[in-house]
Amino acid sequence: MKKLVSLLVAVILVFSLAACSNSEKASTEGDKKITLWYWNRGLDEKVLDKVKEEFPNVQFELKKLPPGKDYKTKLMTLLRSKNTNDSPDLVLLNVWISELLPYSDKFVNLYDHGGKELESQFPAWKIGQAITGDNKNMIALPVDTAPTGFFYREDIFKKAGVANSPEELSEKMQTWDGYINVLTQLKEKENVFVISSMGDEFGNYLNKLDKRFFDRDDKFIGDQQHIKEIWDKVVELNEKGLVADNIVAQDQEWNAAINNNKIVGYDGPVWAKDIIIDTTSATSGLWKVARSPLGDGNDGGSFIGVLSSSKNQKESVEIAKFINNAENQVTSYKNLSLFPSHNDALKSEEISHEEDFFGGQNTTKIFAESAKNVKEAYKGSKESIAMLAFLDELNLVATQNKDPEQAWKDALEAIKGNLSI
Repeated sequence: MKKLVSLLVAVILVFSLAACSNSEKASTEGDKKITLWYWNRGLDEKVLDKVKEEFPNVQFELKKLPPGKDYKTKLMTLLRSKNTNDSPDLVLLNVWISELLPYSDKFVNLYDHGGKELESQFPAWKIGQAITGDNKNMIALPVDTAPTGFFYREDIFKKAGVANSPEELSEKMQTWDGYINVLTQLKEKENVFVISSMGDEFGNYLNKLDKRFFDRDDKFIGDQQHIKEIWDKVVELNEKGLVADNIVAQDQEWNAAINNNKIVGYDGPVWAKDIIIDTTSATSGLWKVARSPLGDGNDGGSFIGVLSSSKNQKESVEIAKFINNAENQVTSYKNLSLFPSHNDALKSEEISHEEDFFGGQNTTKIFAESAKNVKEAYKGSKESIAMLAFLDELNLVATQNKDPEQAWKDALEAIKGNLSI
């Protein structure tokens, strides 16, 4: 009898342990916690809600952080830390993604998760910003783009005899001489400007090039002819009196200049559309958008990366892919004006519509075409060092009449000093 009881107890114990084991396994599989860091309006909340529906076995937690410098500082501190206990799985990254490429080991390499196929889904210039110089690591997927267009007051351009349509204006501004003629005619006929500052024009022109300050080996090439040519052309615009009072785009003085009809055009990114609408609501119907002067550019746009410290890398990558599929990017554009980066979303008729503020023009066609034609250019991790030095010296040329050639030399000296080369 004792043997029988012992046998029964042993059987019950085995089944209990098996059931416990299976219960723990089910609990683990059904309760994978994945955390996302992002900032307000950086991602569409409705798309994030869809993530929870699409991945029911994941505990998807959202952490909305202050945007801008605070977010970047917090992320950089995390990447430099050895403590990953409180690290998120997914992180939203901004246009400064090139500064994170030296930390590629901190991110899941998306080439190990179908990255080659993913590359074909986005414009080469956009996805290229998330790929290391040696082409071995892809650290993030594109969320949105910021293709540029030329916002302008059609009524004033017509009055000055410059152009009667966006198509005509686009054609006239594609060459340097044509661009100069447009700017000169506006000033001579109506005493109005398009270029607010030398620094803004320098940055705009840089965004149209196929190379910038560094090559793919992160060697400084900002002292070469392609940058000197931009410098000389910006200086020429200033010497011809075609730059308005060194006004920084999108600040209060710039807003006032637009409302006072001093500045009547802006070569800027698609996200500036809302700024212009909010700033100049009284001029609704008078604006149009043409293609950017001298070529298409991009100014902004974000990415999503998965940190290598994530305990659920595969699921996190799939969530990143889901958020950035064509359908969800179309949804994000409709809800939040996040201009798509996915090629299929850029082709979608769903993102096109006529806009009353722009006189019934469908401006999406302009920006979508621009997004397809931005040139691929490598951004070095220390690009901000070079950019700041050039802008500082251009500011001295504008405000203190510093000799442009000396300013160029001083900018290069400052850059090489900061880069220790």
